[in-house]
Amino acid sequence: MFTNYVKIAWRNLWRNKEFSFINIIGLTLGIGGAVLILLWIQYERSFDQFHEKKEQLFEVWNQADFNGEISSWGWTPKPLGPVLGADQAEVAAFSRYQTPYDMLLKYQVKGINQQTVVIDPEFFSMFDFPLIMGEKDQVFAKPESLVLTESAVKRLFGDENPIGKEVVLENQTSLIVTGVLADFPSNTKFQFDAAIPWALYKQLGFEDEFWGNNSVITYIELHPEVKVETAAANIRDVTQKHSSEQVSLILHPLTKAHLYDHYDNGVLAEGKIKMIRLFFWIAILIILIACINFMNLSTARSEKRAKEIGIRKISGAGRGRLILQFIGESMVTTVIASFLALLIVSLLIPHFNNLMGTSIYLPFGEPIFWIIYIPFVILIGIIAGSYPALFLSSLVPARILKGKVSSPKSAFSLRKVLVVMQFTFAAILIAATLVVKSQIDFAQSRNAGYDRDQLIYLMMSDQLRDKYEPFRAEVLSSGAATSLTRTMSPISETWSNTWGMSWEGKDPDVTITIDRYSTDADLSKTLGLNIIEGRDIDIYKYATDSNAVLLNEAALKLMDFENPLGQLIKDNNKEWKVVGIVEDFVVNSPFHQVKPLVIFGPKAWFNVFHLKLSPSNSVAENLAKVEQIFDKYSADFPFDYTFVDQDYANKFQSEQRVSALTLWFSGLAIFISCLGLFGLAAFMAEQRLKEISIRKVLGASSANLIVLLTSDFIKLVAISLLIGIPIAWYVMNIWLENFNYRIELGVGIFGLVALITLLIALLTVSSQALKAAWSNPIKALKGD
Repeated sequence: MFTNYVKIAWRNLWRNKEFSFINIIGLTLGIGGAVLILLWIQYERSFDQFHEKKEQLFEVWNQADFNGEISSWGWTPKPLGPVLGADQAEVAAFSRYQTPYDMLLKYQVKGINQQTVVIDPEFFSMFDFPLIMGEKDQVFAKPESLVLTESAVKRLFGDENPIGKEVVLENQTSLIVTGVLADFPSNTKFQFDAAIPWALYKQLGFEDEFWGNNSVITYIELHPEVKVETAAANIRDVTQKHSSEQVSLILHPLTKAHLYDHYDNGVLAEGKIKMIRLFFWIAILIILIACINFMNLSTARSEKRAKEIGIRKISGAGRGRLILQFIGESMVTTVIASFLALLIVSLLIPHFNNLMGTSIYLPFGEPIFWIIYIPFVILIGIIAGSYPALFLSSLVPARILKGKVSSPKSAFSLRKVLVVMQFTFAAILIAATLVVKSQIDFAQSRNAGYDRDQLIYLMMSDQLRDKYEPFRAEVLSSGAATSLTRTMSPISETWSNTWGMSWEGKDPDVTITIDRYSTDADLSKTLGLNIIEGRDIDIYKYATDSNAVLLNEAALKLMDFENPLGQLIKDNNKEWKVVGIVEDFVVNSPFHQVKPLVIFGPKAWFNVFHLKLSPSNSVAENLAKVEQIFDKYSADFPFDYTFVDQDYANKFQSEQRVSALTLWFSGLAIFISCLGLFGLAAFMAEQRLKEISIRKVLGASSANLIVLLTSDFIKLVAISLLIGIPIAWYVMNIWLENFNYRIELGVGIFGLVALITLLIALLTVSSQALKAAWSNPIKALKGD
């Protein structure tokens, strides 16, 4: 019987090639799109889920009540880890993690900058990152130890065995390579090239016991039998016991760190998981749209199969057998589509990984993939074939053989509902695409407040710190740069903030977080900032500027100085004098409002220097001159520079990926919808060909006939817009709440959504309408 069902199904597919092709392509694209999305979702959900002790691993976060609102942050003081490890019985192990920083590693004469972290020895036992060489409990047995990744070893040693080799760190400290880590998978938050032990960091004098300096991430491992709630309650007040800081500690699960990356007023908030859920529903919608196509086209062809069904019923076929037959036909189509879908996905995955910065793959060799995929395909086949099977098997033989197909009106009404559903989904996705793109364009067109053109920055090496003045003078005299300035961090980010700053008139009971920046001279000239009151800091002209500060407009508004110039600000028990006000400029996210910022003179520390390249020469010529001078004063360090405009562009990467994903899958959903509408329009035009021919003979114009054939479909699309646009408005408003510098959802965007949707539907249907309107009526009336 099964073989018979398959044969009949195959014959029906072959006999109706056009509709079979449309169904197969629709299901292929639907399944392929859904598989691609689900693979990406699985990848995003897999971050750091491979650690054996994952349920026992936590980041320790700080929480504090600032003016009635609870703030939470993941940076912690350096002494926290050892205190938790020594005093808290629930803690099995701890590791501090100084985030990756470019450090010079030199082997013999070859030196390269590598992203280097400082960690405690327990890191290797807490996390499951395999060591290719070395033993986990021995690699940090001595302070002068170094662990490298495979890629770093390749860059530094080539094919040479690195174990036991001496590497010089930052041209100062000799280290011995004691271990080699396998390169990190892409689905972990830990990404670095080299690791040194905390004992070395302490030996070099970089450790401090100040509990107010939140500068490292602290990880802890709880004993398996310990309840998280108990451990969280016991560590909550540790900081307050060891300092005057009114800060509490909370435990942030490692398993949630990627998708739940922040807290709102003390409550764990949804981060990337929102996008994961959104695209999960997009995958469901794409599959539903493909299934709706199948249902529509199968029921539309009911008249063509009516006699077959009538004869089968008279011959003794029960309704159950007919249902199995039609489900079988659906399954054959779906199985063909499922294999084509895997082929398409395998071809698209490299481009998708490029676009999204992921490393997804089709796990053909893993049984779990087939255990999930096969039932997934069967379910789609059943859903797609369910309504056609139920509808066609319900036709009454006596009415069929008299030429009366049962309930054509109700069938057509359901098809209307299905078309409306399809284009409702399409309208929502079109709206999402337009809103996401508009928000990105809005932020990209924002005035950043500084000039990014031909602006570069480099990290300060220790060699250059001591020789910066002659280096600066030589670069300027060479004509390669018009100005230089030293800063605490790149212009694109801040590396320090405080809530301990005070000034005259500040309410001592109000806690305010203020970002810090720094400069020595020529900040406004180099970065193109606008000084709106007073002057720039310049230690070369004004000796007293070693304790000068600039305020941005947001800081001025916060401090509420009527006459800001000359006002004193206290920070870290030092007094600083305001010499100028700078117009607000975007330092961190371009999607958020500018925060209060205080720019300190050179009593603050410098990690970076910026150069404004000369417009008189080519960029390549300028860089060559600067590199030559750089090598003269910092010969042991590589000339690694970053263009600020590229750095700024990276700030949009996450949103641009959301936009690309939305565009990809919106386009796919719309194409599948149009494919079904095309097939339905073709069938309806074929069914009404004699009616159209009679109308033409009676004098109806082609324009009248096109309106006749397209009007019903356009009405359905209009209804879908009335449903879809309010849903899209609601959903996209929620998405925009993530940004406080955002577009307003006006009538214009949704008017464009309606126009695009109607045009797509009209173009899809009109091709078949034109074909029918321009056909020869004599042939149709003759039955040719």
